Amino acid sequence: MEKEVQSILNTITGINLKRTAELQPALEPNKPVFKVVPDKELRRLQAEAFKKERIKIEQRPPFMNPRKEIDVELARNPEIAPVMTHNLLFIDTSAYTRSEKLNKDKLIVVRDTEGTLREARHGERERAIQIAFPAEGRTMFPSNFFKPESIENALKNCRYSYILDRLCLQYEPDDPEFIRMTRQIYNHILENEEFDSLRGTRHFGSLAFYLALCRREEPLMLDMLQRYLVLDACDYLSLLDKLHMPRQYKRPDYKLDNVKKILEKYVSKRSRKTTEVNKLKEAMNNVRSRGLAKVIEDNQSERALLENYLNE
Repeated sequence: MEKEVQSILNTITGINLKRTAELQPALEPNKPVFKVVPDKELRRLQAEAFKKERIKIEQRPPFMNPRKEIDVELARNPEIAPVMTHNLLFIDTSAYTRSEKLNKDKLIVVRDTEGTLREARHGERERAIQIAFPAEGRTMFPSNFFKPESIENALKNCRYSYILDRLCLQYEPDDPEFIRMTRQIYNHILENEEFDSLRGTRHFGSLAFYLALCRREEPLMLDMLQRYLVLDACDYLSLLDKLHMPRQYKRPDYKLDNVKKILEKYVSKRSRKTTEVNKLKEAMNNVRSRGLAKVIEDNQSERALLENYLNE
């Protein structure tokens, strides 16, 4: 959640308005609207669209460790067990207008059939909160969509962003099921090298962070170099340093010699003879053939255009 890490993730994610404009799966998809506008109005609309997309991208799900189950006993009253036929759940419903984020702090307790009063477990808390303060798009119990066979079928159809959006609606980011399924999706994307399917969405940064944390970044680095995104590659290497060698971390400048040194140093460190390393070297040769200075200039121009829209 550090500001510098978020900045790197925002930068390498980029913004792809063409992908945003694609019709998403929906029961009643909106019809496209066509307008004829002057150049000034067109630029204003484009700037507005870029800003909306950046807000969406910045709402990436946080990377968290799985939560520990709640096991807190408040009182034990076995004498009332004979009249207890079902567990009773109590939730504080005061301040109904509180935001959804603050609902996590609600006092929720359970009196079970043995007479024990305890704090509600995570599953019980989420069901109680959904009853009292329903979140839009979330169901009381996970739908059949989240069954392994359904997820596998969706993965085969490359609906990565759609699945991840559904997961964010249904689960909290520290839920073990959310973590398990997101890792499954990230690993599937890694195995099939389909990184571009998430580029420009709020989930690309989470994918990149996961791969960097696990030191499985080579395929993504290769994808960046093959697409001539050399500045993204340099920023991604700085993220690796921040995660694993914080003392050596330094956000790179984009001078020709510095970019060349950073990329060649990374490729040369992969001395083992593997297919990935050979592909990395080939990608670097293609960048040199195209002209590293020209590639850097093109990358900077694209970033400058984006920044101009966001600052308008």
